Amino acid sequence: MGTMAAPERLFSRDFILLNLIFFVASIATAIFFQFHRYLSFLGIPEGWSGFIIAADAIPALILQPLLGVFLNNNNARRWMFGGVTCMIAALLSYGFATTVTALVAVRIFQGAGFACLIAAMMVLMVNYIPSQKSGTAFGIVSTIRLLPYALIPPLMSGYFKAPQDFLKALTYSVLPMVLSLMAVLLLKSPDILPGGPGPRQSINKRELLEDLKDRRVSIVLVINLLLYSGYTTVFFFLEGYDRKMGIENPGLFFTIATMTMIGVRVFGSTLFDKINKVYLTLCGMAGLVVCYAALPLTSFYSFFYILAFFTGLGWGIVMPVLNALMFEVSVPPFRGLNLNLSLVMMQGGFFVGPFLGGLVHGWWGYNMLFYFCASLSLLSAAFAWRLSHHVNEGDKSGQGRSA
Repeated sequence: MGTMAAPERLFSRDFILLNLIFFVASIATAIFFQFHRYLSFLGIPEGWSGFIIAADAIPALILQPLLGVFLNNNNARRWMFGGVTCMIAALLSYGFATTVTALVAVRIFQGAGFACLIAAMMVLMVNYIPSQKSGTAFGIVSTIRLLPYALIPPLMSGYFKAPQDFLKALTYSVLPMVLSLMAVLLLKSPDILPGGPGPRQSINKRELLEDLKDRRVSIVLVINLLLYSGYTTVFFFLEGYDRKMGIENPGLFFTIATMTMIGVRVFGSTLFDKINKVYLTLCGMAGLVVCYAALPLTSFYSFFYILAFFTGLGWGIVMPVLNALMFEVSVPPFRGLNLNLSLVMMQGGFFVGPFLGGLVHGWWGYNMLFYFCASLSLLSAAFAWRLSHHVNEGDKSGQGRSA
C-alpha cells in the first residue's frame, strides 16, 4: 500500500484549503443551535425532537466506515465535492419539511453529505501532517471545527430571535457552502505532488481486521463516542434550560466555552506534542465530570461564566488530543482509516447524545440530563486509565508508538 513521503512543513497550501472547507461545513452544523426551538415552533411532538436532531448522524455510522476503506488519494476530491453538494441541497430543503418524516429525511440527507465530505477530507489531510507535529495539526483542525460554535450561537440568539428566522439563517449559510465547492476544485491530488508515489490503494478486509484488533485503537474510539455524546447533549439542550432559568442569551455559554477551547489550542497545541496524551485525556475527562454535574448551577449568573470557561477548558484539551492520540497509536497505512473511524464515533455521539438525552430529559428533567453527561465522562476517564496500561505495554514490547 503506497503512501506519500512524510511532509516537512505543516502549513501547506492544501492543508489550509482543507481547513477552510472544514470551517464552512462546521458553520452549517453550528446553525442548528436553535433547531430544537424551531421544532417546537413547528409543533413537532417532544418525544420525536431528540430523534430528529440526532438523525443526521445516522448516515455517518454507516457510510464513514465503508468510505474509510474505499477512499484513497485518487478519488477523495470527487467525494468531497459530492458531499458539499448534498449539504447545500439539504439546507435548502428545510423550508419544505414540516412533518416528522420529512424532517428525518432531510436530516439524513444532510448527514450523508457531511459524512462523505469529512471522510474524504480526512483521507487527504493525513498526507499533509508531519509525524512530529500531530498535536499541533489536530489542535488547528479542531479549532477550525469549533470556531463557528463560538460565533454562531450568540448571532443566532441575537439576530434570529423568532423561531421562523431559523430558515433565513439556513439560507444565508448556503453562499459560503457554494464557495467551498470552488475550494475543492483548487485542491491538488497528493499523488501528483513532487515525491509522491501512485494513488494509495483501498484497504482490504484482512488489513481492516488487523487494525481493529489493536486495543489501543478500540479504546480511543470508545472514548470519542462517550466524549461527543456528552458534548452534543449539552449543546442541544442547555439553551432550553438556561432560558427556563431566565438567562437572556444562553448562547454566551458556548461563546465563552468555545473561545476557551480555541485559546487552549492556539496557545497550547504545541504542548500536546510534549505531554503524555493519555494522561491529558484522563485529566480532561475527569474535569468534565465535575463541570457537567455542576451545570444545574448555571442558573446563578456569576457561576454561568465560570463554568463555561472550565467546561471549554476540558473540551479544548480532550478533543484535539484524542485525534493526535489516534494518529500516534495507528500504524501509518491505517491513519486515514482510523481517523475516519474516530469521526464515526463523533457522529455516533451526535446521535447517541441527543437521542438518549431527549429520553432522559423527558423522563427526569434537566438536572438528571446533566448528571447523565457526567456519568459518560466518568466512564471515559476509566477507559483513558485503561488505555495508559495498553500504551505502556506496547512501548515495552516495542510494538507501539509512544503516546
